[in-house]
Parts: sequence; C-alpha cells; structure tokens
Amino acid sequence: QQKIMNDKILFIPLKQISKISKGISIKSKIWKNTSRNELEEHYGVQKNDVVISRKIYSTGKKIAVLIKDTTIVVVPNGSSLIIRPDITKLFPPYLKAFLEFIPSDKVIKELKLTSQKHLLSKGSLEKLLVPLPSLEEQIQLSSEYEKVKTVDFYHRYANPIIEQYDSLMNFFWTCYN
Repeated sequence: QQKIMNDKILFIPLKQISKISKGISIKSKIWKNTSRNELEEHYGVQKNDVVISRKIYSTGKKIAVLIKDTTIVVVPNGSSLIIRPDITKLFPPYLKAFLEFIPSDKVIKELKLTSQKHLLSKGSLEKLLVPLPSLEEQIQLSSEYEKVKTVDFYHRYANPIIEQYDSLMNFFWTCYN
C-alpha cells in the first residue's frame, strides 16, 4: 500500500514503518489495576519514540517530542500517541520534523478527519503517508529542520537561513499536492 509520488520518493503508511500506541488515561481500569513497573514496561516511552498530542493538527501548535533519554520512564496520558519508528527505515528526528512541518489542512484532508476537533486516532495516524527518502537524506533534512524551525515568518528578510527553510518547505509541503 505504498505510493510513489513527487520524483520517485516513496510514500509509506506510517503503520508499515513504525509501531503506534496510545498513552494511558489515569481514569482507565488499566491504570488503577496495574503496578507501576508494569505500566512503565508496557506504556512507557523508549529512546527514539516520538510523542504527539491527538490534537496536533487542530491547535495550531504542532509539537512532536522526540525521546532522547530514558533515565526517567514517562507514561504519556490518554490524549497522546506514541510512535516507535523502525529506525532501519525511518530516522526519528526526520519523523519529528515531518509531523511538525506538514501543513495541518493537508493532514486533515489526507486522513479525512471529520470530527470538529480534528482529533487523530491511532487508526487514522497509521494511514498517514510519510515521504521516505534514503536514511542519508532523512538525516540531512532533519538536520536542516533543526536549524530553521524557529524561522520568523514576519521577518523573513532578516533570517540568514531562509533558503534552507524554503527548500524544506518545498520538500515537505508539496508532499500532498
């Protein structure tokens, strides 16, 4: 169920290159009836996981959190989705950049999110098509993203890395055209 789009870049459904799970609500029976160790083992995030809010594309604040260290085990709440990428195919910082950079309206349209709040479900996120260049290109793109993610749209002329921003914008934003 892969697609080839935009100059032979392979687009793969997220479920084929990662494992997606939901956070856990403190009101759930699982939370109440499970030991802390079991909760951490089954629901805790691991290094290279990317955690997003189910509201990521409706709030205007698109933040994906990349887990770099797991000395403290965190169990995300029920309004979170945890994405564990297959690191042989998908570079975690690239996934983070993609989730934050792609325009909300394109994701809402692509996934046919019809609820008024545009909440992502695990099932809808699994269907999201992710452009999958080589790992080397993913590393390069995510490196560029880290440099340009704070670009000020209103003062574009004052930013020395605007060309990189425009290049990234061209790559990510045209994915769904």
